[in-house]
Amino acid sequence: MWERVTSGQSGAAVFRGRGVYRKVTPDAEIEAATMSWLRAHGLPVAEVVDIGPDWLVTREIGGRTAADTWPEDLRPRVVDALAEVTRALHALPVDECPFDRSLAIVATEARQAAASGRIDLGDLDHERQGWTAAQLVAALDEQLPVMSEREVLAVTHGDWCLPNVVLNPETVIVIGLLDTGRAGRADRYTDLALMNRSLRSDALNAHYGTELADRYLNRCGHHAADDDKLGFYCLVDEFF
Repeated sequence: MWERVTSGQSGAAVFRGRGVYRKVTPDAEIEAATMSWLRAHGLPVAEVVDIGPDWLVTREIGGRTAADTWPEDLRPRVVDALAEVTRALHALPVDECPFDRSLAIVATEARQAAASGRIDLGDLDHERQGWTAAQLVAALDEQLPVMSEREVLAVTHGDWCLPNVVLNPETVIVIGLLDTGRAGRADRYTDLALMNRSLRSDALNAHYGTELADRYLNRCGHHAADDDKLGFYCLVDEFF
């Protein structure tokens, strides 16, 4: 018996069984592959136990997500744990990673998403609310040449935000990474931008805020010279 847990993006839905989760998604095969690769390289990713053409089944990971409302005194520890696992992820051997999420690939997918009407224009960041798909593509094309020249590849999660990280509530250690379907070789700011936005957002009611978001960036080695990358990779995320 499967109990529906939540609906995700891109048509994904998640169901809970006895000790396992079943995710229905058109990207099941790539997500299973990225999960297995990351797990084989020491990252805390659930074990894939079964897969079909549009679904996969994984072992359950107990714990609480970083998007949950943590006690105020534990929030710095949550942020430090996020930074630690971010650094570990980005330190993986990029030359061995078989998944290409570089700007050359992602920009093509972004334009395809715009052309096919797959962008959720009702869920844009505050500064782009009311934009059309054409405006998003124009902004992407304007910045893409410079950002491509400055791209430095690492192994990235690709959808690196608070709901996709599970921690042990007692030890405040990361024990699970979720939704890895966009993982692959990309600039590390693909992850830093999205987690920074997630930490500063009021939408999740997780109560981290500016100070802890800055703490996260500092612990991940962010430099002020790359502030524009934070904005650019949030723009890229609007397409997916």
